[in-house]
This record gives sequence, C-alpha cells and structure tokens, in this order.
Amino acid sequence: MSFSDSKLYSILYGKCPRCHQGELFYNKNPYKLENWDKMHSSCSHCSLRYEREPGFFQGAMYVSYALGVALSVGVVLLNLAIGFKPVYYFVSNTLAIVLLAPLLFRWSRSVYLNIFIKYDKSKSEKHAVQTP
Repeated sequence: MSFSDSKLYSILYGKCPRCHQGELFYNKNPYKLENWDKMHSSCSHCSLRYEREPGFFQGAMYVSYALGVALSVGVVLLNLAIGFKPVYYFVSNTLAIVLLAPLLFRWSRSVYLNIFIKYDKSKSEKHAVQTP
C-alpha cells in the first residue's frame, strides 16, 4: 500500500476520499482568501457527492474542535519545553489558532468525509483506464 492509497493522503492533500483523484476544494491554497472555504459539490473523477445530506458538515465541527485542542496541547508542551511564561502561551496559542484556521477548517471536513467514505482503488483505476 502506497502513501497515495492512504486516508492520510486524502486528508492532507484535500482529495476525494473514494478515489483520491478529485479535489475537495476549488482552490488548493487555503490561504488565498478568495473562495478558501468553497467545496466542489461532487468529485470530478468518480462523481461522489461530498455533502451526503443537508447539514452534513456540521459534524465536522467536532473534528475541528478536536484538532484545535490537539494544536493547543502541542503549543502548551512546546512552551513548557522552552520555559515560556503563561502570557507567552496565550499569545502563541492565539497566533497558532488564527494562522492555522484555514488548514484546520479544511482538514476537519476532509477527516469527517474520510470517516464515512472508504477508499475504493477500483474507482481510481477504472477512471484512469478510461481516460486516454
């Protein structure tokens, strides 16, 4: 199994969870603020509809919360290792959360989709064979 067959690949690169070919978001760069949060409605390769039902991505808020907590714990541990004061922790944690917010948003949606949709190698290969 290669890295491109793993769920981590789909999550980190914003690819379709079923075929790992199509893009989840219109713009690959999350820091280009024009359309940073806009998703395609379906996969361009395997036609998987991303929003399974109305309000589907509200559940991604729980994933986003968990990622935010993990980030904050990482910042605390880093600050403790360096020996910073609590005031520096507050500032560094706030900066980390604000600067990484677009990535956390995208990763939370991608993780949430990957929870419910399995990778199907045949969908990826089937499309690759049909395309010249």
